[in-house]
Amino acid sequence: MNLFFAPYLRGMSDREVEQLAQMMIFEFSQQAVARGGQAIFSDINLYWEVPKHFADVPAIGPGGEYTGLPYSDYAEEAQKFVWALFDVYMKGDASGRPFFFPKPLVHITEKFFNTPGHQEFLRHLCQVASEKGTPYFVFDRGDTAKISQCCRLSFKLEASDLADATSPWKMRYCALQNGTVNLPRLAYVAEGDDAALFAKLTDVMELVAQSHLEKRVFIEKLLAIGENGPLAMLTMKQDGESYLRLHKATFLVGMVGLNELVQYHCGQELHQSKAAMKLGLRITSHIKLVAEKLSAKHHLKFVLEQTPAESTAYRFAKLDLRYHSPQSGSVIKGDVKTGEVYYTNSTLLNVGAKINPVERVKNEGLFHPLIPAGSISHIWLGESQPSAESLANFVTKAFRQTQNDQLAFSPEFTSCNDCNKTSRGLAETCSFCGSTNVDGITRITGYFTKTSTWNKGKKGELTDRYRNSGAFDNKVKTLPNLKEVV
Repeated sequence: MNLFFAPYLRGMSDREVEQLAQMMIFEFSQQAVARGGQAIFSDINLYWEVPKHFADVPAIGPGGEYTGLPYSDYAEEAQKFVWALFDVYMKGDASGRPFFFPKPLVHITEKFFNTPGHQEFLRHLCQVASEKGTPYFVFDRGDTAKISQCCRLSFKLEASDLADATSPWKMRYCALQNGTVNLPRLAYVAEGDDAALFAKLTDVMELVAQSHLEKRVFIEKLLAIGENGPLAMLTMKQDGESYLRLHKATFLVGMVGLNELVQYHCGQELHQSKAAMKLGLRITSHIKLVAEKLSAKHHLKFVLEQTPAESTAYRFAKLDLRYHSPQSGSVIKGDVKTGEVYYTNSTLLNVGAKINPVERVKNEGLFHPLIPAGSISHIWLGESQPSAESLANFVTKAFRQTQNDQLAFSPEFTSCNDCNKTSRGLAETCSFCGSTNVDGITRITGYFTKTSTWNKGKKGELTDRYRNSGAFDNKVKTLPNLKEVV
């Protein structure tokens, strides 16, 4: 986004660029159209360097005209703008709260580490991450090129997609829906039998494929109505193609509760033994293989994604307590008495496991190459504020020495509705005026929101979260070498 803006910024003063950055973030934050007045979910993909897949692309500037220069010639303007954006993110809104949207996804590539000024920019990013938790760190290793969005979704650009980069307006993609598998339920039905478990996995994948096929037929019928139908906007043909290019659509296969499946099947959670981790990897590999076979069979692109499961992890847990007790009660997380129950999200490790961030990022990253449509690891900071140097060192080592796809550092805040001040950490009273009229704010799956709006399952997860408050010492500027644990 900052790269495509760059040609329009040439000749602007620093103050004008700063004003534009502030205006953009503030305007995105005012679109209160979602649940509970929440701003619309929006993401922006950002780079410090000019990635090679855009370097030689002819730049478009004022008036929608080609400038005669490639985007590589606008690196200075792109860097000035992305720096200004994170200055705005650092300040937060008028009450000091982090901006919920647009969510900034910063791509880290091999070229990033060879681009002048990257050390200072990474430190700037990590200062914002420590104080506000806003940025996502997206790792594009080797020749990988991605467009990221949502809580963790990524589209890896293929040759035909990179060809579209020469006409940037063609770079529009979609995931039509996500069919999510309740993994723990398969373990209850298999009753410890490996063959039965993997057979059930294959069967449920066929069901997911069928749901996608039915959804596609339904969407095609709506699109066929054209400009008189309910999806008229998606049928626009400003460049000769429908805005929604259905042949480019991805059909997502999600999963929830791998940790509980493994726990029930072999008696240990993912983080508790190598055997449990190997079983988790076998299961994920099997799902990926079946998805690829179904893609070939049905000529649709079925791709695995870590389901964010903002409500799904809670819903699946409730259903299994009803229909699969007492089996489910032995592995479901949270508090059954209060109804604050949930399954561990996607392929993540137990959110309450007392694991240092190095171990969590390394182990969760083992699953990421098996999940092409996007994965992430969250480091829950709580009220601690690590130094920018510590986080920058951590990000660099995670890029170099793990297979992790995306990384986010998530602090917690208390916002007072009476004095309008914001403090670090979750509290029942305002530390400034003593009011109890406060809101807790932290990341729910991929974005920040008020904890008062969370469902019971997510509130149970919040209670269980292990904060890595002792893992980052503000006085320590380096972390343990990841080579020791990889």
